[in-house]
Amino acid sequence: MDDLRERVVGCLLGLAIGDALGAPYEFRRRDEIPDPVPAFEHPWNDLPPGSWTDDTAMARNLCRSLVAHAGALDLDDVLARHLAWLGSDPPDVGALTRRVLGWRRDGERDAADRYVRELGPEVSAGNGSVMYCAPLGAVRARDSERLAEEAPALSSITHADERCRTACLAVTLAAAGLVRGEEPEAAVGEVLGAVAERDGGEELEYLVAEAGRARRIDGPDRGFALFTAGIALQVAAGAPDFEPGLLAVVSLGGDTDTNAAVAGALLGALHGRPGLPPAWLNRLVDRAAIGAEAEALAELA
Repeated sequence: MDDLRERVVGCLLGLAIGDALGAPYEFRRRDEIPDPVPAFEHPWNDLPPGSWTDDTAMARNLCRSLVAHAGALDLDDVLARHLAWLGSDPPDVGALTRRVLGWRRDGERDAADRYVRELGPEVSAGNGSVMYCAPLGAVRARDSERLAEEAPALSSITHADERCRTACLAVTLAAAGLVRGEEPEAAVGEVLGAVAERDGGEELEYLVAEAGRARRIDGPDRGFALFTAGIALQVAAGAPDFEPGLLAVVSLGGDTDTNAAVAGALLGALHGRPGLPPAWLNRLVDRAAIGAEAEALAELA
């Protein structure tokens, strides 16, 4: 039980650390990323090193909602928290997320579906839901069957494209398996089997093998949900230590904060809080508050 607790805590803290690590290099091409990657040395958006983006903000909204509802996923409450956060004028909100939450604020209940209908598949599969979903998987480690319904529904608050829903299911199932202590490569294999027949499942399997290799993830489509899920699952299956694993993700360029946030969540679920680099954790903005939220989430698991 102690190991499970530490892995749940590691999942949320790992997400926030990955987000903050990658934030200063967001949207750079691979050959523009310094080698070695300077960790927690540069500001982001005029904020100090260690600051995090909308990835962590929305993950914290999810965690607070789960804790407030004794572990139940209340989609209306998660939405309300996202809308309150949007109204606080945060420094960073993804374009798709901002558009859909704006429509929801104005009373349109099918806003996420509208985005898919009106803008089409070329732009509707962004990674704005997969970036924060991992804590749901962590808290469902002992009840992961629920994720088949819950994870796609969570995505659909803002991202209704079926590829986004598939990516969220894959990431949450992986988080649940890793928190349970499953062997990483086998856990990722089970995830790919579970989503194989869903939209994007075959492409995700390819990306787990080839993201950042035969398939670069730093081009114009860098914010694709399956890129983020694919590279995170690839890294989790390889089971590196937290620090080299995340540095490798950031070095690939593209949507570095989100890719590192999801990979960090899975590596945090694998290695637990003791596997997080203390020097990085100490630089994380609001680390005490995020850690307290992670402890409350672990109580539910």
